[in-house]
Amino acid sequence: MFQTSEMVAHLHEWGATAAGLGPMLPLGLVLALALVQAVVLPWRYWAKGAWVLAVVLCGVGAAALLRFEQQTSGNAAADQLAARLTSETVALHGLWAQWDDLSKTLPPPANGSPPGSFSDVDDALASLSAKLASVKDQVAALKAGQTARSVDPTTVGKLADYLRQYGSYRVVVSCAPGDVEAYNYANQFVDILKAAGWDANGPEQSANVVEGPAMGIAVLDRDPSAPGAAKILLDAFTQFDIPHATGITAEYAIPDSATVELFVAKKP
Repeated sequence: MFQTSEMVAHLHEWGATAAGLGPMLPLGLVLALALVQAVVLPWRYWAKGAWVLAVVLCGVGAAALLRFEQQTSGNAAADQLAARLTSETVALHGLWAQWDDLSKTLPPPANGSPPGSFSDVDDALASLSAKLASVKDQVAALKAGQTARSVDPTTVGKLADYLRQYGSYRVVVSCAPGDVEAYNYANQFVDILKAAGWDANGPEQSANVVEGPAMGIAVLDRDPSAPGAAKILLDAFTQFDIPHATGITAEYAIPDSATVELFVAKKP
């Protein structure tokens, strides 16, 4: 039985060795043949020596010239590769810039826009990958915003009119950090309170208020037993069917007893 696989492997190794030698192999064969002829054909010793010296000098010159041409060709190939990599890096930078322009039309990323580095192709690919991941998160935030919580325009005006009749109170509006939908909903309440003439501040991002997602807005007051802004807001939310926590929470309230806080949690 012929060991076909072993024969193919040996042939592959021999072919790889021959390819590595390149043009040096046929040059060596021609030089060896010329040396044999130089030694055998002339019958005088001085003629043999002269022919051998001539063949050796020609062979050395040819080998040096061939080596020079190989180095020149290798340098040219390296220059072409470097130029191609530079061109690809520039193209990736342009693609990153297009994605960056797109990201500016979407809700701002929670962790900020990733920086771009384009010193080489690997850095460019890493920057592009980070940008695509960031844009993906922004698109997800945009989709969530399409079903976001909001107060309809008619209720906005009525709620502002209702609160205006009670004078002005200081309110801080806060929301879950890194949540675009909660931020936008909280910002709407800031606008309503300001339209009513109240001293509204925010939205501020707060991570240690109400734990877990919640659809309704929470009312936080340092002294829940004291009548004031917190009671007015709860009555207003009930009258205008705005989802809210039914009670006043003191546990997470800010230290200022004269200030009520409205907290918008992450949407369930």
